Amino acid sequence: MTSESDLREQLATCTRIFAMQGLIGLFGHVSVYEPEAKRVLITPGMGSDKAMIRGSDMIAIDLSGQALEGKGGPPIEWPIHTSLHAARADALAVAHLHSPYATLFSIARREFRPVTLQAALFGNGVPLYTEAKLIKTTRQGERLVELLGDKRAALLRAHGIVVVGKNLEEVLFASLVLEDDTRKAMQAASLGELGYLSLEECRAFDADIDLERRARRAWNYFAQLEARWDHQPGTGYSTFA
Repeated sequence: MTSESDLREQLATCTRIFAMQGLIGLFGHVSVYEPEAKRVLITPGMGSDKAMIRGSDMIAIDLSGQALEGKGGPPIEWPIHTSLHAARADALAVAHLHSPYATLFSIARREFRPVTLQAALFGNGVPLYTEAKLIKTTRQGERLVELLGDKRAALLRAHGIVVVGKNLEEVLFASLVLEDDTRKAMQAASLGELGYLSLEECRAFDADIDLERRARRAWNYFAQLEARWDHQPGTGYSTFA
């Protein structure tokens, strides 16, 4: 079992990588759940410097959103995290991001469909949460849970995305894949009609079967880049190709 100290450091590393990749900044937050203790570790909310965050900066809350440790209380959209952690055994890590390209699919009237092999992870779809509101109540969080079902990610209309995973490595990898796929879809659209992957093609690729290994390799790669990063906005970005 991973210690809370290690979880805090992993959460900090994941958040700094998201900042390096331009997926989190003024807005956005990431969490990890300790099911035995029923505690959620979550990053501070709006205005915190995610590029410089450390394990000691994390806020501990319970599943009702009550702050247990940390300064300033949890981010306002904590129900995104607590609702998913409580409802799904495979949602031990949750990221809410304002990813630039993926968020555009929450604005355009275009259904998300994968165009790259790595995005076969999302072959069963990325549903749209249609309320153009922040998720600030438990009931809104429950509606998000209902929408997601067993899916890996959701778009939040005019807002951002939510990605869940069994651990932070999986959430990092899936979030980077989703952003990469939406970016490539937008770029390829300027060349002509998009060649989407069918559900059958996604199933044939079987992205889930080797997910743990690929997520670990991606984590190690980006963690090494982040360790050398100067932590300045707009620097350190590495194309996920």
